[in-house]
Order: sequence, then structure tokens, then C-alpha cells
Amino acid sequence: MWKLYNSLALRRFQGLRGLGILALSVAFGLTGLLALSSCDLLDDDDDEVEPIEMRGFYSSVNADGTVDCTNEKVDLREEEPGDLSEPNVRITASGVAFGSATFVQVGVKVDESDTNAETISTYYVSETDGNFDRPGSYFLVARTDSDIQADTIYTGYWAGYAYRRADDATGYQPVVICPYVMVPAGTPELADIGDTHCGEMGGDDVHPALAKYLTDDDGSLKDCHDLLDADGVLSPMKR
Repeated sequence: MWKLYNSLALRRFQGLRGLGILALSVAFGLTGLLALSSCDLLDDDDDEVEPIEMRGFYSSVNADGTVDCTNEKVDLREEEPGDLSEPNVRITASGVAFGSATFVQVGVKVDESDTNAETISTYYVSETDGNFDRPGSYFLVARTDSDIQADTIYTGYWAGYAYRRADDATGYQPVVICPYVMVPAGTPELADIGDTHCGEMGGDDVHPALAKYLTDDDGSLKDCHDLLDADGVLSPMKR
């Protein structure tokens, strides 16, 4: 059985179309994490499943509460479709925003049907000094985009605990939901974007091909939303 884990900080992204759908999806994701943690999670033999190399572009929340945009390397491993009560996808993600940390996720890929697009939903939890905490999830929907030269990209969100906190930080961290885009690693339009940003100019710059997913109409980064109020009640609010 796998461990879902890694490191001292986590993150991930975007609402679908309505906050009602958003809330249901997040609730499903975090509930699914508990079920996944008690069963066999894919095969441990990485040699049997070649990863698909992807890049994930996403917003997240800094320790000072500001929002920025960065990217990560993603290895996507898929099992043959089968019983959807069992995981058939694993993601291993790493990026400079979190140093040497590597984040392992498991979940389910649902193929396209007459009523739904292909969807990937994955779940993760961190391990710090032998303790598991700060679970989160991705919810991504397959699509094509005329501005991106790739057969399939995935857009959606990550949801989980927000801050990249210092080692000695104390107190509870907010649960947020933020936008996420995953594209094939060799996508030519995005090849000149470095490892730390979402655009060629760095900072808050976002590549035009990603702007519709990661920025508002005025060009500013889309906000992450707080999901729960101080009493732990579902109440999605713009930060």
C-alpha cells in the first residue's frame, strides 16, 4: 500500500462554474481521501507504467496572504480503466516553490461520456515528522484549446490548506480553492516560461494562452477563495 505524502507545505486549484458545484466537488475529494488511505493505491512498480510528463500552472497563497502564480513538473501515471471504486491515476508533482519537496497524489480518471468530459480527480496529504496533515485535492477536466498546441489540456482547480508557512508557524491555516491548468510538458507556446512563474516576464505576468484560466478580465490573477468560515461552515468567499 502506498503512502500519500510529502514535505512541509502544500497547495493546489479553480472553481468550475458555480460555487455549489465547487463545494460538492471539494467535499467529494476530501471524503475520497479518507477512503483511499485505507486501501491499496495503484501498483508500486513504477517501471510498469510510463509517466506522461506534464506541467501544472496554478495560483496559491503565500504566508503573507498574497496570491501568486507558479508552475510545477507533473508526472501523470494512468492505469487501464477499470472499477472506478479503485484509484487508476497517480500524480507526482514537484516545483521550485517548495524546494526539494515531491507531492504524491492518487485518484480516479473518468473517461469521456455522452454527458461528461474526461475528468481527473486526485487527493493528497502531507507528512511532517511522521504526522499526516493538510489534505487537499485536484479536480481537472479535459479540453482542447485553439491557443495551445496540445491534443488535450486539463483545467480546473486545487483545494486544500493555503499558506506556505514557515517551520515555526502556529495556528490553523485557511482552506482555499484556486485555479489550476495542466498541459503536456512539450507544449511549444509555453516552452519559454521558467520554473517559477506563469509567464515569460515573471512576476504576475501570465502567458496569453493561460490567461483565460488564471486571470480576470483586467489581467490580474484570479483570486483564491476561502472555502470555510471561522466556524468551519462552508462559505466560499473571495479573498
